[in-house]
Amino acid sequence: MKVLYDHQSFTGLSYGGVSRYFFELMRSFSKRSDIAFELSLRLSNNEYLDQVSFSRHMRYRSLARSMNVNRLASALNRQYSLSRIRSGNFDVFHPTYYHRYFLKAIGNKPFAVTFHDATSERYGELYPDLGEGLYDVKKQLMRRADCIISVSEFSKQEILRYFPIEPEKIHVIHLGTSLAEQAASVNSDPALVPFSYLLYVGKRPLYKNFNGFFRAVQPVLQQHPDLHLVCAGGGPFSRDEQGLFHAARLANRVHYRPVTDTGLMNLYKHAEAFVFPSLNEGFGIPVLEAFSGGCPVILSDRSSLPEVAGDAAVYFDPENDDSIAQAVERVLTDKALQDQLRRRGTERLSHFSCEKTARQTLEVYQSLC
Repeated sequence: MKVLYDHQSFTGLSYGGVSRYFFELMRSFSKRSDIAFELSLRLSNNEYLDQVSFSRHMRYRSLARSMNVNRLASALNRQYSLSRIRSGNFDVFHPTYYHRYFLKAIGNKPFAVTFHDATSERYGELYPDLGEGLYDVKKQLMRRADCIISVSEFSKQEILRYFPIEPEKIHVIHLGTSLAEQAASVNSDPALVPFSYLLYVGKRPLYKNFNGFFRAVQPVLQQHPDLHLVCAGGGPFSRDEQGLFHAARLANRVHYRPVTDTGLMNLYKHAEAFVFPSLNEGFGIPVLEAFSGGCPVILSDRSSLPEVAGDAAVYFDPENDDSIAQAVERVLTDKALQDQLRRRGTERLSHFSCEKTARQTLEVYQSLC
């Protein structure tokens, strides 16, 4: 069996949850003898693909900040993907994002679509940058697809809520994380920051609810003058964010860290707790990352997060400042609870793996042939 993946999630962005998902699938499949695959990609600066054997793309790092160059790279990649689709040298096609460019070219070949979340459907009108116009594209792709892979039961229910799709067409396959493999390599590494800290990971704007979290956690930071807040990834702080920190007189205790995977694992390992205040997540890979780093986890009680974390987290209402502050304070001041969360996190992590995700995905592909 041969699967063809396209360029979409690997064009323009160096990191991202969607490209990480497809990278992990291909990485797992590269170790197996019962499946072959091809990634139709010519130009990319995606860091996950750096130095892997299954992609022969060219990098353009010096021009990566140019929007026009990225648009040109995307156009060239799309033409290359179309040429590989038209060749027909595959059994199943799996596009890596939502674009219908291939529908006229694919003929009778089966294809699968992965649905990650309904954030654009839930919040598209409130936050147009999320891709309000994606609805019609998603609807067409899912109706044409031979099967739909949902990354959580929550996301499956979101599909059924927003789209006219038959339930039997949807296969729920949970995700995994490879950061667990790096845990042993940083066991003895010193902390990247010389103080105690809460850890926030990933993007911060809009439904990620960082501003609401920062507002809620200010009393906790004031109560614990030696405690800092570290934000890993998601880009440097904006002027508005810096203004918030200065207004709260906490600018010297909120830090941004651009990190590699190994550096991120180090941050998880040394944090007092990982806090995830998001209003909506299709799955929530950082939860598994925190578990693999032995980090106590404090989560929003919304969307897929309880499905993923189970009893291995302390939960709060992400739209209630007191609820957030109380959950954080509870974990910070209860060492027995911290140890319990670490143990439960390790146990919970055993239910998820990239290999399991790949195996279940392969079963879906085989059902289409």
